[in-house]
Amino acid sequence: MNTAPALSAELYAVASTHRLTWRLAYWISQIASPPVLGIVTIILAAARVPSDRAWLWALTYIVTAVAVPAVYIAWLVQRGTLTDFHLPVREQRIRPLLCALATAITLWGLFWMTPAPPLLRWLAGVNAVQTTLFFAITLRWKISLHTTTAANLTALAVILLGTAATPLAVLVLLIAWARVHLQRHTVAQTAGGALLGSALLIAAHLIG
Repeated sequence: MNTAPALSAELYAVASTHRLTWRLAYWISQIASPPVLGIVTIILAAARVPSDRAWLWALTYIVTAVAVPAVYIAWLVQRGTLTDFHLPVREQRIRPLLCALATAITLWGLFWMTPAPPLLRWLAGVNAVQTTLFFAITLRWKISLHTTTAANLTALAVILLGTAATPLAVLVLLIAWARVHLQRHTVAQTAGGALLGSALLIAAHLIG
């Protein structure tokens, strides 16, 4: 009995499923990238500020702490200094993170010296501390920035909107699966990122 056709069909089905899940993981990583989730987090915070000028402050936040590092990374990728925009090589993360750290601290200082909305000023402070910790961890270990920013968004949503926002935790799990499936991170690295992103925001909220 010839089982070759049946075996070939089975292998094709497995290969097709693998391609489908890889594409799904890839697009999850692209759509829910750290810059995108960072912008969503800032917009969420600005939407809770009862002032029309909040959007001007939010734009300042986005340009300084999100756009500048993202453009710098894109420039390094174009030059061939970095392998990929998502920084898969830990050693290549140092320069981009130094840029992110500089812009985060600059923004925090700017917001403290100006009448920025307290919520956005608080968020800028949390971001500066988080970027410092992320940089320090990266010197030894490749933690996931994708799950860190996803956890930031989820934690802030729960803080501002209450328990109705808890289903956003599914987003963290989905992004963690995508990063592991693409072999960009281990389970521990995605869990570490989620822990850092959620614990820091919750702790800052409790401290006040």
